[in-house]
Formats: sequence, C-alpha cells, structure tokens
Amino acid sequence: MKKFKWEIKGNGNINLVILNGWGFNSEIWFFIIKKLCPYFKLHLIDLPGIGRNKKLIPTNIQQIIEVLNFCMPNNSIYLGWSLGGLIATNFALLYPNKILGLINVASSPCFIKKKNWPGIEKKKLYCFYRDLVQKNHDTINNFLFSQIFQEKKHLKDLNVLTNKLFQSHEKPNQHAIKKGLEMLLTVDLRSQLPMIRMPFLRIYGSLDTLVPKKISNLTNVISNNSSSVIINQAGHIPFISHKEEFCSILLEFFRKI
Repeated sequence: MKKFKWEIKGNGNINLVILNGWGFNSEIWFFIIKKLCPYFKLHLIDLPGIGRNKKLIPTNIQQIIEVLNFCMPNNSIYLGWSLGGLIATNFALLYPNKILGLINVASSPCFIKKKNWPGIEKKKLYCFYRDLVQKNHDTINNFLFSQIFQEKKHLKDLNVLTNKLFQSHEKPNQHAIKKGLEMLLTVDLRSQLPMIRMPFLRIYGSLDTLVPKKISNLTNVISNNSSSVIINQAGHIPFISHKEEFCSILLEFFRKI
C-alpha cells in the first residue's frame, strides 16, 4: 500500500505505534498526545478508508498488519484502542521480534458475546454499524458523550475533541466501516494469547459495556504473561475521561520495559 500515510509526533527515542478504534481517526488521541510527546516518537495511524488514508481501499486485518510491518519501525511499542487493540495483538502474534511491548485499551481478543464469554451482542453491533454509515457525526458525538457519563467537567474537552475529529468534515469510507465490522465479528485470538511473550498490558474501564471488566479476569487466565488495570468510573474511552491516570499507567508500564 504505497500511499499509506501516518503522522509522527514527539521527541522521544522510543517508537510508540498508536491504533484507533472502529470508525475513528487518530485525533481521538488528541489530549494524551500532548502528554506523551516528551517521552516518545508517536506514530499515529489512520486505518485504510479513514482520516488521512480515507482514499485508500479498506482491507482485511492480515493486509493491515502487512502494511504496518512494512511501514513501522522495528523495536516499537504498539498501543491499540478497541478494534486497534485487536490489530495490535494480531501484529504481536505474527511479528514478535519487531515489537517491544503491547498495550490494549478497552479491547478484547474476542469482541462478540459467546458461551462463557462476555461481549457485544451481534444485533447491537449491526445497529451501531448502520448508525455509523447513515449518521456518522451524530453517532460518534452521541457515543463520546455517553462514555463520559454526562459529567460536566468533561464537556469542554469533549467539544474540543469533536471539533478535532470532524475538522476535515469527511466521513470515513463506508467500506472501511464495513471492514471494521467484519473484523469485530470474526476475529477471535483467545486461543493464541498464550503465545504472546513480550510485556503485555491491558487497560479497562470499570463501566465499559462494550468490553466488560469481566474480560480482564478471563484474559488473565488465558494470558498469564500479561497484566491488567481497571480504571474506576471509566467507560470505553478512559484516555479521555481519565487522562492523567491513563498516562500514569502507561508511563509506569514503559519504565518497566
């Protein structure tokens, strides 16, 4: 994918590759970027069909991983939020020698609800997909607002963030939204998690309904080489509602690496 674009920010010596959730561009990280720039060289990724890569043809998870393998520097730490965590985890499984550490934020090795596994009901996922396609800006606005639980102290930040997210006035490519849906519906990495040997941190929100905190304990059993943190009173976007605590958790993990 020759025309794949990404943004690099920061003055640090450690490469941190950051992957977004379903239907979001990299501006979702606006607030923590400023906090992490002194420590890292941030590689901010928009998936094909979204943001600065809107004109690229969306692809499946294997092709996205190959693009990252070709474009991203070796010896990087991968940080993925939601769907981005699924992609980052798959990358770590395929290219373990190219990654220093793995961080999943509000993510799951299997997003769909199954027997003895909490997750999202397929019907709800299809409804969200429909809304993302038909009324993208309103859907993202409502989703972000719901995740700060209407706390007034976050409203100013939310207004700043939505302006950043929508400043190009371009919706994601509809095919990209569909590809994201397919990944969430079909990818299940639970059986492969024991193969991950590099430092692996998982961050959850205690009020997250998309990736319930129960997944933390279940994944601890599967992946005994990883560690997990649950941020109290946070939902699916803890890096917006709990910026300071979130960045402190990251920096502590980086110090251990």
